[in-house]
Amino acid sequence: MKKFVTTAFCVWLGASLTACGSQASAPATQAPETTAAETKAEAGGETLTGSAEGFGGEVTVTLTMDGDKITACSIKGDDETPDIGQKAFPDLEKQIVGAGGIEIDGVSGATVTSKAVKKAAAQALGLEIEETEAETKEAETAAPAEKVEIDGGLQIGQVYAAAHGTKCFTQAVAVVQDDVIIAAYLDEFQFIDSSEDVTGVPNSDTDFAEGYADGLVLCSKRENAKYYSALMADHGGSTVAIDTNYDAIESFAVGKTIEELKTAAGSDDAVDAVSGATLADTAGYLDAIAQAAQAAQDTQAVEFTGDSDSLKLNVVYAAAHGTKCFTSAAALTDGENIVLSYIDEFQFIDGSADVTGVPNSDADFAEGYAEGKVLCSKRVNTAYYSKNMADKGGSTIAIDANFDAIQNHINGMSIKDTADLAGSENPVDAISGATLVDTAGYLNAVLEAAKK
Repeated sequence: MKKFVTTAFCVWLGASLTACGSQASAPATQAPETTAAETKAEAGGETLTGSAEGFGGEVTVTLTMDGDKITACSIKGDDETPDIGQKAFPDLEKQIVGAGGIEIDGVSGATVTSKAVKKAAAQALGLEIEETEAETKEAETAAPAEKVEIDGGLQIGQVYAAAHGTKCFTQAVAVVQDDVIIAAYLDEFQFIDSSEDVTGVPNSDTDFAEGYADGLVLCSKRENAKYYSALMADHGGSTVAIDTNYDAIESFAVGKTIEELKTAAGSDDAVDAVSGATLADTAGYLDAIAQAAQAAQDTQAVEFTGDSDSLKLNVVYAAAHGTKCFTSAAALTDGENIVLSYIDEFQFIDGSADVTGVPNSDADFAEGYAEGKVLCSKRVNTAYYSKNMADKGGSTIAIDANFDAIQNHINGMSIKDTADLAGSENPVDAISGATLVDTAGYLNAVLEAAKK
């Protein structure tokens, strides 16, 4: 029997998790159907009613009884998602009647609604439901990542995607050996009310914040996991934190080929396949990792012999270069060495310029922008940004080539040697192909990720 696990749902911030919510009603010209339970009740059968909180609001279950036998079940919940929660009602009604009680499997993809129906039916029958320790552990624990033996070149890549709704954008990092995923990392950025107890990305207290709409601040969900997960719990009853969900999806990806991950992302029950994950948009996150893995295949390879268990991939955000942007730095380490690194930077640019904003810049996420601004990745907009560098500073080396030069120089170096380089008087002079005066800042950002 499928275990019920508590999941989160789409809060006002834009979180959309395994479950259902939203209103649906019959057309005004169409009379509402009489349910099986109501028909039985009119015929004189005893009816029992219970309710529980679903994804979008209250879910009510009405049971028609013939003595101790359940002869019919009717479920109502106008605030459950029409295409998920409400669509599951007929199946759940049959399950309740077929089981003669609350021991049902539920409906895949409608976990919160299924659990609400089970609780409501239990209330109607005068029963109590307690989530078992095993169920709680199943909900909160990700399966360990597959151990992969490595003997060859490793590569790292990163992409930005709209993996989950329109109010945020996803950052996915992946390390591959050939087409096998060795490590993965997920995070997401969303604008949050600045009056909340949250931590904005670096430089949110200085010039970078000029790109924010009034009263908002750009936040990493991982760095604000406690705040964001509390919202998930309050609104959806989730017991699985947002960062734990990301960790579970990352672990699932390790050891799979890019095609295997794409296949998993394309299945109807992606979330059910990932132990410890409850996010309805799990498929979107898996696809983002697959895209990052494909991007990795075009980057410099570093030889490594060992296994994936000895490697650790982390990402940090830093103010490596001034106050008008913030840096994203990734580091894959084996304990003492930086095996691979990856650098990018985000900056607000005039929306009238020929630039590409981060995903969802043409949707709800853009409501967080100050008028006329758009948030951009410097790598994605390397042609535009590099031209500005050339026009204003005479630079002849593109911004992405600079980032690559720094990465390629320290890939394979020990953490100690990298720290010594960052602390030297002019580290840029030691790195062929790099011309950025803030090279030390980028090195320190990678070091921070390596030591995390």
